Amino acid sequence: MTPDAPRRYRVALLLALLALAALAGCGRTPPTGTTTVKLLVDVDGVYQVSARELAAAGFDLGAGSDGLALTAGGEPVAFELTGQGRDRALRFYGQGLGPEAYTATNVYWLTRGPAAGDTPNHIAAAEGTPPAAGAATQVVTATMRIEEQRQRRSDGRETEDRWTWRTLFAPTEFEFKADVPAPADGSGMLSLYVIANSQAPVAPDHHLTVTVNDAPVADVTWDGLGPHIITATIPAGILRAGENIVRLAAPGDTGAAADAVILDRAELAYARTLILEGETLTFAGDAAAYAVELAERPVLFWDITDPARPVALPLTGAQDGRLTVRGGDGLRRFIAATERGLRKPTAILPAPASDLPDFPGGADLLIVTTPQFRAALQPLVVARTEQGLRVAVVDVAAVNDAFNHGRAGPDGIRNLVQHALAAWEPPAPRFLLLAGDASYDPRGYLSATETDHVPTQEVYTAYSGWSASDVWYGMPDDGPAAKPQIAIGRLPAQTPEQMAVMVRKTLAYAQAGDAAWRRNALLVADNDEPGFATAAADFATQLAGYDTQQVTIADDGRAAREQLISAFDGGTGLIGYFGHGSVVLWAQEKVFATDDVAQLTNRNRLSIVFTVTCLSGFFDHPTTPSLGETLLRADNGGAVAALVPSSAAVLSDQRLLAQNLADALAGDVETLGAAVLRAQAGLPETLDGVRDILLTFNLLGDPTLPLGR
Repeated sequence: MTPDAPRRYRVALLLALLALAALAGCGRTPPTGTTTVKLLVDVDGVYQVSARELAAAGFDLGAGSDGLALTAGGEPVAFELTGQGRDRALRFYGQGLGPEAYTATNVYWLTRGPAAGDTPNHIAAAEGTPPAAGAATQVVTATMRIEEQRQRRSDGRETEDRWTWRTLFAPTEFEFKADVPAPADGSGMLSLYVIANSQAPVAPDHHLTVTVNDAPVADVTWDGLGPHIITATIPAGILRAGENIVRLAAPGDTGAAADAVILDRAELAYARTLILEGETLTFAGDAAAYAVELAERPVLFWDITDPARPVALPLTGAQDGRLTVRGGDGLRRFIAATERGLRKPTAILPAPASDLPDFPGGADLLIVTTPQFRAALQPLVVARTEQGLRVAVVDVAAVNDAFNHGRAGPDGIRNLVQHALAAWEPPAPRFLLLAGDASYDPRGYLSATETDHVPTQEVYTAYSGWSASDVWYGMPDDGPAAKPQIAIGRLPAQTPEQMAVMVRKTLAYAQAGDAAWRRNALLVADNDEPGFATAAADFATQLAGYDTQQVTIADDGRAAREQLISAFDGGTGLIGYFGHGSVVLWAQEKVFATDDVAQLTNRNRLSIVFTVTCLSGFFDHPTTPSLGETLLRADNGGAVAALVPSSAAVLSDQRLLAQNLADALAGDVETLGAAVLRAQAGLPETLDGVRDILLTFNLLGDPTLPLGR
């Protein structure tokens, strides 16, 4: 194969992935027409896009709506066209993806052409005449949600929010503001969603008081761990228009040694006068008719009970500064907007305009990355191609466009993998390399720094709650018996420089060939529990073909630490650790930690690392590099690859994977990814704890790494 071949394959793959052909069951975007643009939306509201703005992205809105279609998430969205000529514009109701989604940004696809269909999906106009003003409701119950995403709570229950606001350690106080528009006479209801995070022998062991604008509204005690809802009636006259202060106090007077309560969010229900002032008015109700005071003139009034198919209500019923509109059967939602209330998409981007075939040559190795890492990855692509592998490289944004309706997140990659396994030129892809780091904070709640380059999937585990799983990408479904169908690895780089280091180390390891040091193994066992040394001994017994040494930590761990560093520097093909650990270190004695990696000097004698421990592969932490990542990123030495857990687990479950891995490494597999895949395939299907091991032991490194014999 010529050096240009991988480039041709990559170009072909990109063209294929940018195709927007419909694919049942794979989450692909709708068919595109001759011209398509993407409209990015991150909050709910009415959006207006002018013909001039669309023309700047290469889209001709034209004079009519024939052949025009708007979709989001693969579903049609109604729209209307307003104005004439240069003032022509598209209007629609857009929705962001909510606070718990991977991203707030939703993608609306605007298409014109034969594939869009012949019948435009226009916003319908309400039938009938406006009701009489005298029968209309002027006050509704408004509900507002108040929260900030400041703390990640990975170890909560599976059904609880992963992001919370504030932890109150008694004695303490915390206050927040509630901006209340147009309150009417009447009482309100404040609901505080909290999570008790401590417990004590005394009962009750939690106490909170609540005031609104300095007026006491709640004084509650309760007992035990877990979610709790505090409801407080706000007497009439307390709420005021604009800023209101809610203050929580935890006096710490229950007698408990600790009283810790997490505030997740607040919800406020109150009587609201219907008045349009400023930009928009959004409300809900079940009345037959509503009378809205108009401080400003609306340009539209829509029923958005079905957000994808709004119904336009007539504005002709406005008299004496008041507009009367008809309600309907059951609870319905409405929005009125002034000219200033019409939102603009955060971006208008040109999109592919034609359906294209899938990657014609198939692939053995599929690499998903971002443009900033492509140059650093090129030596690896060339090397694997020269070895005879069919290599396909694709940008994660293109994957999302083609396989997840343009929405960022892990679903697009999984849909791509399943599609490639089923539909690409056989043999099916054997390896998936995720080239770029991930973060459990893709929306930047904790840090504004971009740390999520190629996403991972969070799965719920028994001992750590939500934990990173790249293995999930290879699973055909989420059933209890599912096993990965493809070997998966990740090069967790945050910068092109880090990616270049990992690629250099990967290629250097292969160049070592069958050097004797690659058959050396060192197994380090924690002395905290005897089971660790036993597990290490069992692993050594099964690791046929390796010259294996075992050391057990003693005293302060200094001797074991020295042996471990010496093994790295001297050249040891496999280093294993069996014992207690954390994100950044092994053993209570700190026998090895991220701070130690910088002193390693095994630049050309790199190790494969495997751990039977907790959290050494917590690679999706947004600010703290895990020990596994640090070993791969080090230019001076460290590891070429690491099979490490992103979660906590128990030894009895982890030993099963260790035994399978030893058998695989001692067998006839040619690559590290194949060895890991074989170890995963041998895990029992009936144990919940083992399921966590399968999903959260992620391979950091290239799955096509040759093992050598």
